[in-house]
Amino acid sequence: MDISQKVLDQQAELDSLIETHINDQPRNHQVEPGPSEIGIPCDLRLGYKLSGQPEINVDQPLSWKAWIGTNVHRGLEELLTLANMARPGWEADGIDRYLLEQRVTAGGINGTDISGNSDLYVDGVVWDWKIPGGTTLRKYKKEGPGEQYEVQGHVYGLGHELAGREVTDIAIYFLPRDQEWRQRYLWSAPYDRQRALDALSRADGIANLVSALGSTAFPLLKRKASWCRSCPWLKPGSQNLSDGCPGDPDVAEEATSELLDLIAQ
Repeated sequence: MDISQKVLDQQAELDSLIETHINDQPRNHQVEPGPSEIGIPCDLRLGYKLSGQPEINVDQPLSWKAWIGTNVHRGLEELLTLANMARPGWEADGIDRYLLEQRVTAGGINGTDISGNSDLYVDGVVWDWKIPGGTTLRKYKKEGPGEQYEVQGHVYGLGHELAGREVTDIAIYFLPRDQEWRQRYLWSAPYDRQRALDALSRADGIANLVSALGSTAFPLLKRKASWCRSCPWLKPGSQNLSDGCPGDPDVAEEATSELLDLIAQ
């Protein structure tokens, strides 16, 4: 295949526009922790985030898959917005049936509000969209969504409750990124206010510890595999946690899952 220099130049132009746009997404510049991070099972990773420790693992691939997920979210928001417009006043009080991208605050951690945009609220159910690859989707079907996503759901539920809405259930809808529609997977559980409060209390304790002790608190925080390869503070071989984390010693299973997911792309 013989590609002209004109086409190659235009490819470089387009690549630059795409990469700049993706790297400038708001989520890439968020400093404060959000509901999605409160349930991270690794205390050290959360401690790094809450202490404002500079990220060191900056040589990350372009967040292409995350950008795909973001645009699926946007498409679903557009679809359900049109549904609201087609049938206004589905609720008795005239409020739209589908409450989309509601900004909710679930409480505070060391003086910082924990806020985030909830994907969807419908008649007491708090929904969250996830757009995983094939290997990860199969893992969720087999093992469930895991601590981080479950806690995220309950924390968003608490945010809606504090905003005056009834919350009965949380639902995580896994929509396939690279498979057919029939492969989608729904996980749901009754809303548990205490679980959200416990997660916030844990994060507040970590925040207070790192605030009081600074980087000397890092060795006191337990490490647990949590997608270590993509952790902003991963530094293989590090002997000093102030310089970065070498990773959890028991990450073989997670690393294998991540590698298979990358191969499947």
